[in-house]
Amino acid sequence: MDYHTKEKIDKLIDYKEDSINAKVLSKKEDCALLLIALKKNQLMAEHTSPVDAYLYVIEGAVEYKTKNESYEIEKGEIFSIKAQESHCVLGKKDSKILVVRI
Repeated sequence: MDYHTKEKIDKLIDYKEDSINAKVLSKKEDCALLLIALKKNQLMAEHTSPVDAYLYVIEGAVEYKTKNESYEIEKGEIFSIKAQESHCVLGKKDSKILVVRI
């Protein structure tokens, strides 16, 4: 995004039928602002974040899974993620999420 612009966040990204769609809105060193769209039952493969992060569900619902735990996060909810924690994310519905790495 350019400076001093405003956008409807849910309109900045569209769904893809065959894969997850991810868009980097801003990135500096390990900090990033990521917008992700995933369809129902699409799985974001296991990965880690290099720094603490927050996952905000703009629309839909997702399941955040670690090796031992699972959390469902719904529209309007925010979830904190610990750095270096291995996890995957599953679309429980067609979902758009904002990830903030800090």
